[in-house]
Amino acid sequence: MAELPGATQVAVHQVDLTSIIESFQDAIVGTTNAGIVNSCNRAAVELYGYPSHELIGQDADILIPPERRVEEAAIMCRVMAGEQVDGRDTQRICRDRTSIELSLTVAPVRDNTGAVVGTVSITQRTNEPQQAHHAGARSAVTHVDGLKYRTQSDWDQRFQANIEAEYANERVQVQQAQDRFQIRMGEERARERVQVQAAQDRFQVAMGDERAKERVQVYEAQDLFQARMGEQRAEEQLQVQAAQDRFQSAMDTGRSRAHHDWSNLQSQLHQTQRLEVLGQLAGGIAHDFNNLLAVILNYPELIADELAGPAPELESAGRDMGQIQRAAERATALTHQLLAFARREIVQPRVLELNQTVTDVEELLRRTIGADVLLRTDLAADLWPVLADPGQIEQVLVNLAVNARDAMSAGGTLSIDTANVIIDTPADGTATQHGGRHVRLQVSDTGTGMPADVIEHAFEPFFTTKSEGAGTGLGLSTVYGIVAQAEGTITIQSQPGAGTTFTVLVPVTDEVALPIEEAPRYQHTPAGETVLIVDDQEALREVTGRIFTRGGYHVITAADGPEAIRLAAEHDGDIHLLLTDVVMPTMLGKEVADRIRMIKPNIEVIFMSGYAQPVLASEGKLDPDVVLIEKPFTASGILEKAGQALNNQT
Repeated sequence: MAELPGATQVAVHQVDLTSIIESFQDAIVGTTNAGIVNSCNRAAVELYGYPSHELIGQDADILIPPERRVEEAAIMCRVMAGEQVDGRDTQRICRDRTSIELSLTVAPVRDNTGAVVGTVSITQRTNEPQQAHHAGARSAVTHVDGLKYRTQSDWDQRFQANIEAEYANERVQVQQAQDRFQIRMGEERARERVQVQAAQDRFQVAMGDERAKERVQVYEAQDLFQARMGEQRAEEQLQVQAAQDRFQSAMDTGRSRAHHDWSNLQSQLHQTQRLEVLGQLAGGIAHDFNNLLAVILNYPELIADELAGPAPELESAGRDMGQIQRAAERATALTHQLLAFARREIVQPRVLELNQTVTDVEELLRRTIGADVLLRTDLAADLWPVLADPGQIEQVLVNLAVNARDAMSAGGTLSIDTANVIIDTPADGTATQHGGRHVRLQVSDTGTGMPADVIEHAFEPFFTTKSEGAGTGLGLSTVYGIVAQAEGTITIQSQPGAGTTFTVLVPVTDEVALPIEEAPRYQHTPAGETVLIVDDQEALREVTGRIFTRGGYHVITAADGPEAIRLAAEHDGDIHLLLTDVVMPTMLGKEVADRIRMIKPNIEVIFMSGYAQPVLASEGKLDPDVVLIEKPFTASGILEKAGQALNNQT
């Protein structure tokens, strides 16, 4: 018999707690205090779609939407603290990932000591009228297998009491099982302890006999080992000492060689850096001088033409103008040497065989060195091709021959030889040299030779050991610049009294030799074509304009790119030729040409510069569609270049 609050006593049958839970229409899920599902009723299986064996053992978060897990965790903390949460609206995720709206009641589960050991959650779907009414009306009557409870609270109390009774029964059973286990374990341990003690006694006796035998054997083995080790150590000490002596000797030799190599590399690096700085300085100076020389070279020609005539008193003035022109031409040659050293001169390399270049210049070399110097050549067969400017290679040979002639004032032998070489690692300490296939060109003489301090500065511009007026000091610096521009290297081997050998290494090219195209002959006759001249140097702009005006052209001049573009846009007729400087402060000549071509598509373009490589050339090679005249130019030279450019318009 049981008495429910507020009701008369009625007779009820004893009902199993599991049957009550299984018969309840609301979904009931029990969890441990760690949040792991440990029980569920049939209504929970049907509501969530998980079979009981899949749901039990899972984290309860499997049923909770991610966005509600923080909120639900806070609820569980309150329940674990002993609070009961009733009628809270929430959501659950079913096995098919659908979301359902529920009303949630969560209560703590306690053991017989009152400690909270888990939770029980009762959920009802809020979209089912009967269940919603059931969740909202706690006073409704509930029937389960013949039992009747007046209120939901009565049922919750009875449910809690039955759970606590179940936990109490289980605890008693567990305690009884533990007691029986301890008794069995005590008896078992006692038997095992007796057996272990007997085995230990037998083992100790056997080990005593065995140890005595082993001790004798160990002593004998130690004596034999010590005797052998003594002999072995003596022999090994001798070997180690010999190895140490060899190693020390090798280390000393290696250190000495490494120090020597390092010193050579440092010296050559410093020399390369010094030559690079000198090259930048020389290139800049040569560029500025070229602009000045273009004016100096052409004004005397204009004056000489004006002085030409029958008046005898003007003859001396004409000769003076000639002297000025010749001096300007010599200065022009010097600036070209400076640009070659600085690797800023425009070159036109092509695939060539060095043997042919040596053969072509051989007769010139014989006339240069004189009759008292013997010229010998040893040219290797099947020489690999290289990519270089043939004119510059000839200049290298001539400059080296002149240098050798000056070192053999009493006569001697000048030898030129070529060979194919393959370089695996940097040779002769040359830091800038790369491996691979190279063609070697060697020029040797039997002259006075050079000491080390002279070799160190030999490639610097204006450095010379000759007497004043005997040389400019630009010969070897020009050779250095030409070889470097061809991506090659040059080294000097010399000693005082033992002659000098210059070794040039040029990388082999894979390019195919192309036929040489000759420039078109000057066939154009000026007929009043319009020429637009753009240069930021006023004097050069004026003298160039006078040259073209006297040549029969109509001339327009501009001081910079923006002015030239404006004049081109304002000019109604055709502009046949654009003559523009390459390097100008406001706008580079290439951009000026591109902009004016958009206004006058048929215009021809000639670039003029003494330093055009960074703007108009790729890797030191003149682009094929670029027409360039180098400063300083002569009147005849610029007019011929203009005629060639305008041939297509005649």
